[in-house]
Amino acid sequence: MDDGTPPLTQDSVEPRPQSLSPRPLFHLHRDAEGHIVRPRTSRCVFPALLVLVTIIFTALGWSGTSIGVIAPSGPHASVPGLVVGTPRPIRSDEWNLSTPIIVAQSHHGYSSSTNAGIGEHDLAISDVPSTDWSTIFKPWDLPALVLNATQGFAARWWLMALFLLFGAYLLLLEVTDRTDIAVLFSLGLGLSPFFAWWYLSLSLDSVGFGMLALASFLYSFRAPTTTRRILWLGLAAYATIGFALLLYPPWLVPIALVMAAIGVCELVGRHTELEITWRRLGTDLGGLVVVVVVILAAYYLHTRGAIKAENDTILPGDRRVTGGGASLLQFLSAPFGLSLAQHGSNLATTNQSEISSFLLLGPFALLQAFRIRMRDLTFRWRLLLFGTGAVFVLLVAWSLISLPPLLAKLLLLNRVESYRSIIGVGVAGILLMAFLCAAEFRPVQGDASSSERAVHLARERQRRIHTGALVCAVAAFMMYFWAGRSFVETFPQLQLGLRGAGVASAGAAVVVLLTSARKVVAGGVAFVLFGAVMSGSVDPLYSGLGPLTTSPLLTTFTQISSHDSDPGHNVWLSFEGPAVNDVLIASGLHTLSAVQTYPDFRAWEILDPQKRAVDVWNRYAQISFVPGSSNTPTITLVNPVAINVGINPCSPTAGRLGIGFVVSPSPLANQCLSLKAHTTEAGGSLYPETPVYVYARTATSTS
Repeated sequence: MDDGTPPLTQDSVEPRPQSLSPRPLFHLHRDAEGHIVRPRTSRCVFPALLVLVTIIFTALGWSGTSIGVIAPSGPHASVPGLVVGTPRPIRSDEWNLSTPIIVAQSHHGYSSSTNAGIGEHDLAISDVPSTDWSTIFKPWDLPALVLNATQGFAARWWLMALFLLFGAYLLLLEVTDRTDIAVLFSLGLGLSPFFAWWYLSLSLDSVGFGMLALASFLYSFRAPTTTRRILWLGLAAYATIGFALLLYPPWLVPIALVMAAIGVCELVGRHTELEITWRRLGTDLGGLVVVVVVILAAYYLHTRGAIKAENDTILPGDRRVTGGGASLLQFLSAPFGLSLAQHGSNLATTNQSEISSFLLLGPFALLQAFRIRMRDLTFRWRLLLFGTGAVFVLLVAWSLISLPPLLAKLLLLNRVESYRSIIGVGVAGILLMAFLCAAEFRPVQGDASSSERAVHLARERQRRIHTGALVCAVAAFMMYFWAGRSFVETFPQLQLGLRGAGVASAGAAVVVLLTSARKVVAGGVAFVLFGAVMSGSVDPLYSGLGPLTTSPLLTTFTQISSHDSDPGHNVWLSFEGPAVNDVLIASGLHTLSAVQTYPDFRAWEILDPQKRAVDVWNRYAQISFVPGSSNTPTITLVNPVAINVGINPCSPTAGRLGIGFVVSPSPLANQCLSLKAHTTEAGGSLYPETPVYVYARTATSTS
């Protein structure tokens, strides 16, 4: 041990009472030196079950998509394809943004670029399946390249969660040497309400790949052979590259800070046990950095045009923040996730995604650690708790108060909106509680009376642990009940009530009580059940991809396009809303109405040749079109991420854009348009039946 004390063995001191060493879920064996020896079979059971569930749901074509919000259905009919649950309109980042593009990709052989939107866009900087070589570092996108659209999408959906759970499991297993802690706390983390409402690779796998990278690097020091050492380092490099290619600093930066703190503390705390030398550390870390930098440099050179265009945008490229001002209600919303899922769509000032959170275990883990005297823990565990706790406090301070500008800039926190740093706060807090449950106490040294002292010390520690757990539980209840009462007063639409707030707060307090008392199995199970109750109803189970693959509109669009297409004017202009535009995007046809991750300047110059509205369109935004009467387009910023373009479909500008077809919810009287179809097939639980008029634009209008 680094604190100068020998390891706890049968010969040096009598075994600690069972109450101080919670019974693990799986029986653990120790070698002659007291180190835990984990059977390979027990380590592989949990990952194998995750893979099995992924395979089953993929074969069934089931996913958690909310595309059912636009699926055709009557006022009293069930949503076709819905297995269980409720499609969520607020999950528009999924059903309105990524899912239609993913389906469209299946029609184009998963091209590395797309024409959906104004101009051409490089998909290598987006999380969309494509044949670009960088997709190899986004494993959830790979199945789509070989499976059909439905199974490929289902596999992608579950693999995003699998890598989160696997990364958390592997890191917890490496740090705690406890299979029960690794299984239960990784499941509890994965079932956090935050991930349920933000079910995206950007959120799930910024955590999963960050943990996987650190765990693999740490495992390389345990490798018994050079080959295994290289394999672990290779996996660490792969996960690090995949982590970086998610390209979303607001979530990457907090997780990177948490993982860096844990990595440094673990290496320093176990350098003797793992026989870590400066030479070994420098060689492994240096080789890892070289591989990562070379591949990321190749990626940058390959996509530098798109990366530069995105970095030069007003939003998100030029955005810098000062921190502070995050809502306490967001931080403390986890126990009220069930009410948010059932009634939160009526919130007036926020939405379920923006207010979602984790069960905050960090404050109580720190409180309990000091309550049981951190100086009595071994050096390694003191270091881990202190380092992880320091990052936890840092991120909380950035969220609620802010930090000095220079420090924020050095840590890249000036790219992290205060309410986005909740991902780091939540993850660090859960890891803190897991570390507290696994922490070992320093062995007792002395004369022949050491055995009696050990028993006395064990009883005294147990008393402090139990009283500290009660203090933590009471504090948790009071904190969450205050938040619940605020929810009741601020958002009466939630139909929460003080009794419901009390029950939810009591549930959170039970989790805090059991975990802070180091009751691993009972506390871990309570943590998992808490997450399942608060998050289980957020995403539905949906079979297939609904209107994106089966809508009659698909046939209408493709037939008209094939019969009436002018090679120079085959672009679709839609004045419709999402219920139709999503189907049009998913058809694979070239449509202007889409979300742009960055602007194509050459294409936008057709609409705005003088660049008078460059501050409006030079951003990430949803682009929508409305009919205009003038030959000069109008470009209006509806909100920071939504742009309306008014355009006359018969104007010269429309001709230069290559528009050959127009879709409208109402009849259009323009002389250049010829009606080709009129239907009311589209509609759904969110968007009722909508008239659809499809026009072909005559070539004479291009003059």
